[in-house]
Amino acid sequence: MWKLFQRNQALRGMSEISAADVLVALESFCSNPIILDLRGQDEVENYPYIIPGALLTTKVDVSALIGWLPPRNWVVLCATDNIPRSYSRLHLLRDDLSFCVLSGGLRAWWSAGFAMETIDLYAGGLRTRD
Repeated sequence: MWKLFQRNQALRGMSEISAADVLVALESFCSNPIILDLRGQDEVENYPYIIPGALLTTKVDVSALIGWLPPRNWVVLCATDNIPRSYSRLHLLRDDLSFCVLSGGLRAWWSAGFAMETIDLYAGGLRTRD
């Protein structure tokens, strides 16, 4: 119970979205969410796959990146399981963006069997392998 309370406290101000809803948004022409993969370098090395179109933020100042995102978009935050506490206040940086968290993290995406892309670790995680 305490962990659930802590998790809800950390994510206050951000709603959750299911993996299936993110997939529908990615496939539709009317919306194009910005997906930020907030995993650490060690997690990426252990599982070098990413949601197609997501931005890997292991070597990026995420707060600065938020400042460069186009207005009136929605941003999906994801990690392996839970969003690291250090990112729980990102939604306070911009009021013209809608933030949400991938419910169940990347494990929910993997469990659903949705497509993943391989991360090219030698390219700094910015490209995927064919």
